[in-house]
Amino acid sequence: MKIKRYIANDAQEAMVKVKAELGTDAVILHSRKIKRPGFFGFFKRPLFEIVAAIEEDEGNNKRKIAYNNEPKPKTDNEHDKFKALQNQLDNMQGLIINFMKKDEKLKENKEDSIYNKYFNIFIENDVDDHIAYKILNIAKKQINFTHENEDAIRKTLKLIMKEYFGNPNPILQREGERKTFIFVGPTGVGKTTTLAKLAAKMSIVDTKKIGLITSDTYRIAAIEQLRTYSEILGVELKVIYEPNELNEALRLFKNKDVILIDTAGRNHKIEDQLKEAKEIISLIENPEIFLVMSATTTYKDVKSIINSYGFLDQFKLIFTKLDESTTLGNILNTKIITGKEIAYFTTGQIVPDDIEIASPDRIVNSIVGE
Repeated sequence: MKIKRYIANDAQEAMVKVKAELGTDAVILHSRKIKRPGFFGFFKRPLFEIVAAIEEDEGNNKRKIAYNNEPKPKTDNEHDKFKALQNQLDNMQGLIINFMKKDEKLKENKEDSIYNKYFNIFIENDVDDHIAYKILNIAKKQINFTHENEDAIRKTLKLIMKEYFGNPNPILQREGERKTFIFVGPTGVGKTTTLAKLAAKMSIVDTKKIGLITSDTYRIAAIEQLRTYSEILGVELKVIYEPNELNEALRLFKNKDVILIDTAGRNHKIEDQLKEAKEIISLIENPEIFLVMSATTTYKDVKSIINSYGFLDQFKLIFTKLDESTTLGNILNTKIITGKEIAYFTTGQIVPDDIEIASPDRIVNSIVGE
């Protein structure tokens, strides 16, 4: 009997070598996975080893060839032996195929395990499930989802999210340029405080001449709050009670570098309450609009707010109250469904310190960790 050992990259390649040299009558005696030699072999895919045997002719010490053109008649004993060997070969081939299927299934289960882990992380951070699937499926095309690759998987997910975020787009103003900014959004999100923070930065840091206008006459506290800030900063404040008073206010501020307009927070579900914001916006030539929303808002309400402000052609996003929210996935959701640029985050009530240029890193790190 002739016995030979074959080593290949996988079971299929090893079987090809066996059949090529020993023929189809060969019997598989043993098979296993083995590590590659050397230190670096530890990190590579294992090799596959098969030990096979073939019955040899005692007269000329040559193996029998099963596919001779004119085979010699076999005795009953030889025929039985041939059938036994063939059955052994078939059994071994079946075992190898099952082993390969189990190995492939194990690999798929491991991939599913790490995939599900990160899907659950997205959901726990309030990322919409459709968005989570989209990001994970993009990542899965780029990298194998195995526990060994987890660091690389996390980095890949971050890169994909950052691509969706794009670059932040804060207020940029050329020298000598006069700009008007309007702040809109639902009630209670902190528009007035956000406006005051930006007014303070532009007045103190950028030494711009600032004019403040408020149409939020529905809350006395809002007027007094903005008046207090204007007195501290030494900037002028004009209160308007009707949209048709806006032109006069703009005329008074014609020598200002920057005009910031605070609108009343309205119930985004009531169409009539949004009319005033529409009228004010229509009276201004090329305004820059900020839609202010809270990071604590649910995704269902975010979609409702975005739909209500659908009359806005162009706007940037400002997210407030990041310090009050336990998860920040909604910011990613909003960015993706609107396609609008994010300008600023606010992180507290202190004026002017608790405002920062929107950082994608802050969001992606909060979702998938450092």
